[in-house]
Amino acid sequence: MKRTLAALGLAAAALMSTAGMANASAEGDVEIQGGCVGAICGSVMNESSVYIYAIRDFDSNGPKPGTEWRQLNPGQETPRDQDWDGFWVPCNASGRIAAWLPPGFWSWSDFSLPAGYWRKISTHEDAHVRSQRC
Repeated sequence: MKRTLAALGLAAAALMSTAGMANASAEGDVEIQGGCVGAICGSVMNESSVYIYAIRDFDSNGPKPGTEWRQLNPGQETPRDQDWDGFWVPCNASGRIAAWLPPGFWSWSDFSLPAGYWRKISTHEDAHVRSQRC
């Protein structure tokens, strides 16, 4: 059953990326970030009890066509030395975004997303998906 759900989630994610994300929205402006800045990289952490997808690259229209979507099971996160630009959730989700701000401190803000939506993060942000309700 888990494999079937994961396959359906991947198929939905792939469909949304090629269909221009007709069902999705990003919060805030999309900005293109080319990669890590020094030791700071955008990362995605799944602290919920349901899988999510980390999305590697965005452009001004959302996830870039053909970009990598990586499934993160509960407790998994993206590699800390790689820049990931966003995430997609299969269920209603909530969590926190940690932003690294000058002169060197973390600022936290809460977010919520409806099922089937993605959210862009910047290079200086870490996304913590804390819970999902399916």
